[in-house]
Amino acid sequence: MGLFLRKGKSLGALFVTIMMLFSLMIVLVPVTVFAANTTYYVDAVNGSDSNNGTSTATAWKTLTKVNSTTFQPGDHILFEAGNTWVGQLYPKGSGASGNPIVIDQYGTGAKPKFQGQGAVKATVYLYNQQYWEIHNLDISNQTTGSVGDLRGVHITGADIGTLNYFRLDGLNVHDVSGEVNWIGGDVADNATGITFQTGWDRSKRTGGIVFDMSSNVLAPAAATIKSKFNDVVISSSSIKDTSFGGIIFKQYTGDGKDNNGNPAVSVGWGVRSSASDTNWYPFTNITIKNNFISQANTIYGCNGIYLTDTKGALIESNVVAAAGTSGIETYYADDVVIQKNETYGVVKKAGGADYNGIDTDKGTTKQVVQYNYIHGNGDGILLCQFSFGDSIIRYNVITGNSRYQIYLHSDSAATSQIYNNTIYNTNSTYLIYGYGTYINASYSIRNNILDSTQSSAVLTTGGGIVYNTNSYYGTGLTVPTGDANPKTGDPKLVSPGTGGTGTEASGPAMSALGGYMLQTSSPLINQGVTISSNGGVDFWGDTLYTGAADIGADETQVTGGSTGPTYLVNDTFDAVTTGSAPTGWTIANGTSPNAITVQAVPSATDKSVQLSKPTASGKTTMSKSFGATSGTVTIEARVKRSETTSWWCLPYIYDSTGVIAESIAMDTGNIKANVNGTWTTIQAFTANTWYDLKVVLDTNTDKFDFYVNGTLKLSQATMRAAVSNVFKIEFYADNSQTGTTNVDNVKVYTP
Repeated sequence: MGLFLRKGKSLGALFVTIMMLFSLMIVLVPVTVFAANTTYYVDAVNGSDSNNGTSTATAWKTLTKVNSTTFQPGDHILFEAGNTWVGQLYPKGSGASGNPIVIDQYGTGAKPKFQGQGAVKATVYLYNQQYWEIHNLDISNQTTGSVGDLRGVHITGADIGTLNYFRLDGLNVHDVSGEVNWIGGDVADNATGITFQTGWDRSKRTGGIVFDMSSNVLAPAAATIKSKFNDVVISSSSIKDTSFGGIIFKQYTGDGKDNNGNPAVSVGWGVRSSASDTNWYPFTNITIKNNFISQANTIYGCNGIYLTDTKGALIESNVVAAAGTSGIETYYADDVVIQKNETYGVVKKAGGADYNGIDTDKGTTKQVVQYNYIHGNGDGILLCQFSFGDSIIRYNVITGNSRYQIYLHSDSAATSQIYNNTIYNTNSTYLIYGYGTYINASYSIRNNILDSTQSSAVLTTGGGIVYNTNSYYGTGLTVPTGDANPKTGDPKLVSPGTGGTGTEASGPAMSALGGYMLQTSSPLINQGVTISSNGGVDFWGDTLYTGAADIGADETQVTGGSTGPTYLVNDTFDAVTTGSAPTGWTIANGTSPNAITVQAVPSATDKSVQLSKPTASGKTTMSKSFGATSGTVTIEARVKRSETTSWWCLPYIYDSTGVIAESIAMDTGNIKANVNGTWTTIQAFTANTWYDLKVVLDTNTDKFDFYVNGTLKLSQATMRAAVSNVFKIEFYADNSQTGTTNVDNVKVYTP
């Protein structure tokens, strides 16, 4: 193209002409721009990588396309249900706080499958990325006839600082052919796929879901930036036959060697020399809940959950079956609560020395093991707090383990409180066992039921073991001489030895354990010693204490010969005529088009109150006063929303002056509680599903506990407002809210 000046044309005009032509050239060049908050679809059958991916009709096809894309905050990557991809899923980019990147499925049918087939070290992989959610995928990484350095999901990083916010939910992770590397041991015991003396960094990091800060464990290079994970939730997932472990958390420490034997540069972040070791750099805010983990069909499946290098963790309501070393093990960890889990069927595999349901291991402090059902393992609970440690073992049901129900195996610097457990021994000649210097740790054993059907079961004494006010029952069972207040009669459990086994569909079989409750005639009621900071509830969620402390995992609602707590409100609505207003309740704005009536929901013999508010007109409410009451007050209700839209108050709790002491709500798909004036999301809820809500508040401390379906969600949280009493409860939808809600089994009571 030639340019020339006509007579009279200025240089300025020429410049404008040139810029216009240049702009036109730029517009003509095709540029792909990826915006944030975009949804991308991937279809392995009908998709094409030449598509833009932003609709089901223009879906991408391959993992190559996904892996070559850097996604932005708020993006969704959706894979079509029923499809299969072979290889590694490794999308790039990070989300942002409040705006994560989300992987999920679309369409109906089986969860989309991702198969590594042993050709990749991890089937789903993220490196130095954060703010990700991964939902509803089927993930495997199985070889044929061998094992290797393999993982299903591997989220890792190095030299990055803190990586925040990961949510893994609804995953099926299975058949991962991981090798087994042990920290120590004897190399003479090495076997195919099993290696001893590999050190910290190389050991125990293969399996189903692995979070680790790893660098290159075979390279001598130095890590330079302290790095960790924060705010991780793994929930409602199935993890089966994934060796070495099911779920693993592990920090880098720098003790590896390269293939020539050259050592890495030690940083020491993954090991812990003392409870105050400032060089230890743990992960924070880790939650593992509502998962089913089984190692039944792999000889290399050693741990169900292996949680190390973590400060502040909750392991709750998981079923762990048929592991090969430990169902749930913590190691170099601080401030971990292990509760409401079921572990069973643990046996020795892959050269491991242990086979226990739960193990608080080396360098673990502030470990609380409570409300668990531990049965049919080798050992029940192993206290293996080498070097140092402290633990609380309380309100567990432990039964049918083949060797030791509780195994005392800690170093002398460790301490453990073991109280209010119900231990029913059916298979072993040992109840509580330890030996050698491992009994020199401090073990305080109080208020436990120690019941054995096997003759002369062993209770180890000596060292730092102190027994106090336990129940001892069984042929030839010797009461330790140090227990000055033993109970030796029949504890009168309802039906010991009964109970079920948790499944993937049902979760932990806690509801089948009523046989381990105390009969109302039990001699153990009100006979225990008072223990402060006791967790507040027993195995079944009943408030501690009714009268004096009971012995065992059950705190009965019996005191002084009377039954139950004092009820201020106890309404089931079953006797109210269907279609009528609930008796004794104050109703406002409950007439057409709104309605507050008792209905045959869920059945004609189990009715509930239905609050119907089809239009946004006024506040539709039912409330009940019960008199100003101070101290500990429990409020319970069973509620069901027909929609996940709108805000419903379920319930609000007032004092005698009208101040809202505490409030619970269901809002746009979430159950919320008000903590110290701020609304806190507790969990999601599903429409047309019943939820049992329970608030235990104390007007003396202005703290409260909150339970959903019997699971403790908030412990000693600060109430919405400080009050001296509570006086009224109310269920309602405000002026602008609509929808339908059912309320049943409303109870207000004091201990």
